[in-house]
Amino acid sequence: MDQFDMLFRPPTVAQMKQWKERLNFSGTQMARILGLKSARRWREYADENKQQGIPPANLFMGAALVTLPQADIDRVLAAMREIGAAVDMDVDAESLVAHGEPQP
Repeated sequence: MDQFDMLFRPPTVAQMKQWKERLNFSGTQMARILGLKSARRWREYADENKQQGIPPANLFMGAALVTLPQADIDRVLAAMREIGAAVDMDVDAESLVAHGEPQP
């Protein structure tokens, strides 16, 4: 990748809803793969009246999680941890406080 310029046009709300249907996912599952805090946030992106468009990083994450083999996902998560991130894909986002710390 020689440059980091990117053209990105987010999918429409209808296209996002179609993807959800193809995956046969709930709103909670969509929120999880897209890195959103809750199913409520997914519903905001799926609202025909808002048309705000999913950010490219969130869409990339969701597409990667449903496309890549688990070994590749694990390699990316390991790289994120090496950079200094705390990543746990099994934590329920609604159990986190504002700063991302798990609640007992």
